[in-house]
Formats: sequence, structure tokens, C-alpha cells
Amino acid sequence: MGRLTGYAGLHDYNRAIRDIAASPDWQSGQFLRQMGRVVEVAARFMGVARVGVWRLRAGGKALDCLCQYDSRHGLVEAGQSLDAKRFPAYFAALAHNRALDASDALTDARTAEMAEPYLLPMHIVSLLDAPIWLDGEMVGVVCHEHIGDPRVWRDEDIAFTGSMGDFAAMAMSQARYQRVEAARERLERIIDATPDMVAIMAPDGYLIQMNPAGRRLLGLSADANISGYRSRDFLGEHTTYLLDTEIRPALLNAGHWTGEAMLREGTPLALPVSVVALAHQDAQGKLEYFSVVLRDLTAQKAIQDEIETLNNELEARVRARTQALETANRNLESFAYSVSHDLKAPLRGIEGYGRLLAQDYRDALPEEAREYVDLIRQASERMDRMIEDILAYSRVQVREMNLRPTDVQELVRRLLVEFDPQLRTDVELVQDVEPGMLETDRDGLTQILRNYLSNALKFSRRASPPRIRIEGRRQGQGYRFAVADNGIGFDMRYHDRIFEIFHRLPNDGETTGTGIGLALVARAAERLHGRVWAESEPGKLTTFYFEQTNGLQP
Repeated sequence: MGRLTGYAGLHDYNRAIRDIAASPDWQSGQFLRQMGRVVEVAARFMGVARVGVWRLRAGGKALDCLCQYDSRHGLVEAGQSLDAKRFPAYFAALAHNRALDASDALTDARTAEMAEPYLLPMHIVSLLDAPIWLDGEMVGVVCHEHIGDPRVWRDEDIAFTGSMGDFAAMAMSQARYQRVEAARERLERIIDATPDMVAIMAPDGYLIQMNPAGRRLLGLSADANISGYRSRDFLGEHTTYLLDTEIRPALLNAGHWTGEAMLREGTPLALPVSVVALAHQDAQGKLEYFSVVLRDLTAQKAIQDEIETLNNELEARVRARTQALETANRNLESFAYSVSHDLKAPLRGIEGYGRLLAQDYRDALPEEAREYVDLIRQASERMDRMIEDILAYSRVQVREMNLRPTDVQELVRRLLVEFDPQLRTDVELVQDVEPGMLETDRDGLTQILRNYLSNALKFSRRASPPRIRIEGRRQGQGYRFAVADNGIGFDMRYHDRIFEIFHRLPNDGETTGTGIGLALVARAAERLHGRVWAESEPGKLTTFYFEQTNGLQP
């Protein structure tokens, strides 16, 4: 048995306890200063080598040393940790004892597992550890470590050690309270500074607490006693009905409600607010209080009203402009037909008289006059085509769209039948059209491809032999057509102009055209929400494209 060693009696231990309680370090309320005083006094009066305060991690996984006093060196750097998985017997003993008194810690069943990794390297022979209990839960330990011969711990030693655990528990409780209080003060400052109303109400609806913004929102002075008011005292008939039939039942059943309401409804001080309300319960599930956050929506509602007014004005303007555009389109169509009729009447006269002049007096006319007659007839024919193209151009812009599923292969087949007389000559035609059903305006698409094919035949007629290729390819949710020929081509510098009205493709001077065909293509493509473009080089292959970016059915 180890020798009996006592360094202090009960009188000394009581004086030590009074010394700790009266010290400036303990009165400072600073946790580490308090613990520093505790471990120093305990080491001096107990006559042990070291005393440390260790805190238990959340979940009881480990003990971390917060503060330690070494009799030879004074307060020393802490930071060591003991793992619960590594020392299960020691941790179990702490949880079930007021004090763990191991006279021979190297052989004691509760502490022997700590010999190799901790006790022997530190030359520790005896341990007297007091668990720190707070609110019925072990939160740490005050550890007294003796170096030298095994020491038998007396009852007064164990009692004093328990007192050190109590001091540590008080300091930890105070530190916890300070943290909670600091958090509460921070939260209170935040709530007081927020521009929204934040209030707490009892289950019967009476106000308990409210921030300054809430008082201003309700028209209450800063020093007004709010406990005599209920939430319904600031509501109108409709919102009170909403409170009784929707808000309160939702709070009691779901625990929360969000929406909009009206304060002081039906008065000149009516105020629209957004509401976030919560029901809070105690640990037993009983309703304890309600919290509510209200935000003034006056400015937001004014903006919404302004936006709604602007939208209504915009819709009215759009309707007026749409109506004006429809009227303009009808007038344009009427004008086009009128111009067509008015221009064609004298044009037919010019063409008829020119034909009669060529038939009846051709032999009597000198050769130069006969050329003039031929030029008059050619110009009349060109003018007639131009009038027809202008009419077609005006129709494509006002014609009603008729979107329906269209078999692209069948559409191309019908188009080629239409051009069969021109294609029966020495034209080499290749078609490579992938199958597909395209939601499109069939007449508009046919017009685009008809003009492309007509151009290809016209500009490749001098090639030997003329070659035309028609392709159709799926492009994601859309479809792309391409019509290529080996005709005269054109310089890509003119690309952006060839789809403009009255602009003719550069050619050798022998082809005829009004300069409207490709412009008509562009307008038809625009109405189909598609795009057109071309790739060419003078004297080489020319390809015209049309792509409708959506509408392809799976």
C-alpha cells in the first residue's frame, strides 16, 4: 500500500476555496482566468505535480485540455486530447463516479489503459479526477496528477477535488450564460434595427414584445404599454375574418402561415403588409407563443399599380397599333390591286399597239425602228412581270398563315412535278431529302423552294450540262433545305443585298428578272421564323438555303 500523504487539512481546503471565490481572477468572469486560478490553488494545496481542466466534446468523443498548471513551471500550454474510443474504461469511470481516485493509476483497472500512451511518458503515478457536471450532464473533468510514490487519497482530498469540479462547473455555466446572453443581445440589436415589424404574442393574441419598427408601423409610441393590445385590435373586418378562418388554424395545425394582409383596413391609415407568422411550442409540445414579421408593402403596391397601369396603357397601344397595322395592310393590298389594275390597263394598250405595229407595218419600218418596236414589247412584258411580282410580294406579307403538319418529301415531289417541263431537258437533277413531318405553312414553304428552283434553272441554263441538287436535312428540332446549281454564281460581297427588293443577282446580262423573287423568299422565311442565306463563287457552285428552326415532329 502506498504511503499516506496529506498536504492540507479541511481547514486549509476551506481557506483554498475561499481564496478562489474571492480572487480577482474568479470575479473577472473570464473563463480561462477563473480556471487558471482554480488549477493553481488546487495544485498548491493538494501538493500534486499538475492540475488540468478538460472539456468533453459534444457527443462524448474526447476530452480536450483547456487549462493546466504545472507546479514546476506554472501555467503551461494546453491542447492535449484523450480519445474516448482509446480509453473506454476511463471514460466510463468518469461518467459513474463523483470522483475517480486511482492511487496506483498504472495498475488500476479504470486507468491502466492510459499507462503507455499517457501516464508513463508524463511520469504520473496517481490520479484524482473530479467529473464536471452541468445540468445533469458530464461536460468535463478536473484532473489532479501526482508524480512520485503512489498516493492514497483521503476523504478530504476527494471532497476538495469535488469542490474544484463544482468551481469548474460554475465557470462553464457562467461562460455558457455569457455566450447565450451575447447571442441574445446581438439578436435583439438586429431585431431592433430591422425596418420590418417583429413581434411576439401570447397564445391568446396579446402582445408580449415588439421592436421599434413595429411600434412605428402600428402608430404606437416608444414608451406605450403594448401588453393591453391584441393583434386583432389593428385589423379590419376582412382581415380579422382571415385571422380566424385561415391564419390561426394554419398556425395551430402547420405551425406557420405566410401571405398578405391589411392593417387598419377600412380607415385612412390602411396599410398593406406581408406576413410571416410562426407558432412556437415548448419541450412538451404545448403552444408557448406566436412570432410574426410584417413588412410594409405600400411602396411595392404603388410600383405594382404603376406597372399594371403601364401594362394596360401598353396593351391599349399595342391593340391600337395592331388595328392600325391591319388597316394599313388592307389598304396596302387594296392599293396594290388598284395600282396593278391602273398600270396594267395602259400597259396592255402599249403592248397591243406595239404588237399591231410589228404585225402590220414591220416591213415598212426601217431596221432601227423595228428594233425599237421589239424593245417596247420586251419592256412591256418585263413591266407586266414586275407588277405581278409586286402583287405577290404584298400578298406574302398579309396572307394568313396556315400551319399544319407537312411531309417534306411529298412537298418536294409536288414541286418537281410543277417544274417537269423544264427538268425534262438535259438538266441533271439530284434530290436527297430526308423524311420528316414539319409543322409549317405549306404555301409559304413551297413559294421559297419554287423561287430557289426557278433561279437555279435560270442561272444554270448555259452550263453543260446544267446540274441541280435539292437537299433536305433534319437540324435538331427544325429542318434545312438547300438548292444548289452549277450556274454563273455571284460574288459573296453582294450576299446581304440579294435578298433585298429590286436587287438582281449579278449575271452575264442575258438573264431576265425583276429583283423581287429573292426578296419574296426572305419575307416568306421571316414569317415562318426561319432564315435564308446563300453560298457562291462566280462561275462555280451556288447554294441557296432555308432553315426553319423548329416545328419538326418526332
